[in-house]
Amino acid sequence: MIYHCLLNRLSVKLLHTLFTYFLAHELLFSFSDVSDYIDTILLSYAAYRIDFKSIRRADFDFVCRRIQPEQVISLILSDDNDTPGQTELLFSRFRLEEFIYLRSRTLIKIEFESFETIFVNLNKLKQLKALSFNNDTFRSKDPLRLRNDSDVYNQINLLLSNTFSLILPQFNRLHLNMRINLAGMPLSNLRHLKLERCFIDDLNSVFQNAPKLKSLDIVLYVEKPIDEMKFITSQLIQLKLVIQVF
Repeated sequence: MIYHCLLNRLSVKLLHTLFTYFLAHELLFSFSDVSDYIDTILLSYAAYRIDFKSIRRADFDFVCRRIQPEQVISLILSDDNDTPGQTELLFSRFRLEEFIYLRSRTLIKIEFESFETIFVNLNKLKQLKALSFNNDTFRSKDPLRLRNDSDVYNQINLLLSNTFSLILPQFNRLHLNMRINLAGMPLSNLRHLKLERCFIDDLNSVFQNAPKLKSLDIVLYVEKPIDEMKFITSQLIQLKLVIQVF
């Protein structure tokens, strides 16, 4: 019996459109080794979206073997309980600056040891437009390093501040769930901002430095209830506001 792969009848452009509906590991598992034609297209496809959150180690290794960093446009990394040490493992295989076409990046509970690797070189990713940074708790391979949380926080905050001062002008989307000092930060192209820990001074800085802001989603911490609040921007079209009194 002669085997005919019907997918071989589809154009490259049509297959690329189909591929956009799949994450990288889904795409590779579904279409790899179907035919030489499909394998060739997978090899040259340049819009992989990688989600390494809660992924099995075998699947992680499979994806890393099959694609190159310059083929990735979106990357989710996590050092959470399901995938401890994942960030360090990825950067033992690839350098951050090799992800030259990366547009969106999500970081979840990244271990302290990987912070410098990630953020010192972040400004080299010239195509990066969106960053989501979820680190409500600090993690480390060596728990003794985290005995003084305030020192760890200060080190990370300083590193983030130095990095953001360089790279924030190119961002149009930012999501942070820890407080970062945004005073004086260049936010000229920012259109969508989500802050899960924000204070009045931070909010004022955003309004002063983000003239193109369209949507704002914040949890605002205040010392006493607020009777009235004025948003001094005519550009804002979407607002989600939660007020926490501490």
